[in-house]
Amino acid sequence: MKIKLALEWFINPDHLPFIVGLDKALYKKNNIDLEIIEPKGHYDGFKELANNNIQLATNEPLHLIEKYQNNICSIGNFFETNGGIIFTTKGYENLVNGKEIKITSPVSNPVTDKIANDIIQRHLKKINKTNNNIKIAANDFYHIKHLKAGFDAAWLCFENFEGVESKLEDLEVKKLYLEDVEIPNFCALDVFASKSFASANKNLVNDFKSMAQESIKILSSNLDYSKSSYYSYTKTKPSRLMDNIIKDTIHRFKNPFDKSKNKWKKLHNYVVTQKISNISDDQYSDMFI
Repeated sequence: MKIKLALEWFINPDHLPFIVGLDKALYKKNNIDLEIIEPKGHYDGFKELANNNIQLATNEPLHLIEKYQNNICSIGNFFETNGGIIFTTKGYENLVNGKEIKITSPVSNPVTDKIANDIIQRHLKKINKTNNNIKIAANDFYHIKHLKAGFDAAWLCFENFEGVESKLEDLEVKKLYLEDVEIPNFCALDVFASKSFASANKNLVNDFKSMAQESIKILSSNLDYSKSSYYSYTKTKPSRLMDNIIKDTIHRFKNPFDKSKNKWKKLHNYVVTQKISNISDDQYSDMFI
């Protein structure tokens, strides 16, 4: 069966379970012809699932519960890292001294901007400081480049990417991660399916999860193979940065997948409390297998 899997962004080490599954012919052995799709936009996978144009997609759990998704459900959480906002040393000094703060982010919208401001305000409250002069600018994903170019901070940073890169660049930073301010962590990826596809193909969905878990078992114990399969699939040259990102990432996959319905309930409560979402408990439960 032909299965189209849309990613949340461009291909990267977070997607190694699917790369390894292709490389080891696990999908082919189970009569699945898997096509990995890189979207033009972050929400494209959800749009295509909703319209039954594809069967599966990956994305952060936050985006599932921003609003009720009638034809989308999570089949499990396969990856989780730490993340939030990374400040330069100077940028953090500007923050606590009440100066204007310029934050670079790959997206700037009411949801992500509100969470970024909540992280900052919760931290400032802890240290008895105030600063309401926060500016968020939409940029690309090259956070460390922008920090070195003069931005005070970068938002939507992940420990297995920017955390790794900042260390390699010897860049002194201050991290304000979600867990530091008691916001449920959503720096993770679930596999989502269209409900109509999942209900009609329960065995296939379970087989897909099993294959991903088998891939995770392989890659988490073999760094050299993980690197070679990644570079081979992406047709990119090995680099010190990517080697270290892969080394950090391969231990963050879930085998078996975490059950998303229970795992993301605190996140659901958070987005409802913050008026980011108005999804009811029943609607929440309806979006998980």
